[in-house]
Amino acid sequence: MLDYINGKVMQKGLGYVVVECNDIGYKLLVSQNTSYELNLDQINIIYTHLVVKEDAISLIGFSSITERDMFELLISISKIGAKTALSILSVYTPSDVAKFIKSSDIVSLSKISGLGKKTAERLILELKDKINMFVNTDDVVLKPNNPVSSIDNSVTDEATEALMMLGFTAKESQNAVQKAYDIKQSEDVQDIIKTALSLLKK
Repeated sequence: MLDYINGKVMQKGLGYVVVECNDIGYKLLVSQNTSYELNLDQINIIYTHLVVKEDAISLIGFSSITERDMFELLISISKIGAKTALSILSVYTPSDVAKFIKSSDIVSLSKISGLGKKTAERLILELKDKINMFVNTDDVVLKPNNPVSSIDNSVTDEATEALMMLGFTAKESQNAVQKAYDIKQSEDVQDIIKTALSLLKK
């Protein structure tokens, strides 16, 4: 089984990358978060998962083993295929997905294109006891010296979602929102979004 590819990223497209290894170009389907993590024209290690169907064979690529593990867990659920799993991992990190499942947050999961309320409920029911390894304790325990911990979560969530709707990845949006709050020390959503956008455009 092909576990990973160590090669140069030659091209990035919408939902895929092309990696050259030993003079062979491999087209891998990837999440937006993985695409963001991979460096163009540089050597990258990309972990893989092979999806075999009657009419097609697809190679899925991941920037981390954690993302691949979450992908494989997601596609184990009925009615969640590779496309939907990649959509989930394009919007949320594995840690985010684990938190939503653990807290039974159907609303956040249902925002994903192709993932309805019933499927989100099934996902939570079947995976709730299997995702502890993905939960980042830093996301659960609030640090006293972390300025973002004092801000209303609904404010950061709204700002992050707004940036994601503009096409930025979950990781880009979350990092920009945190930096924006550190700079402005404001709980005004529009103010945070404006500052975050200026940071992302640099």
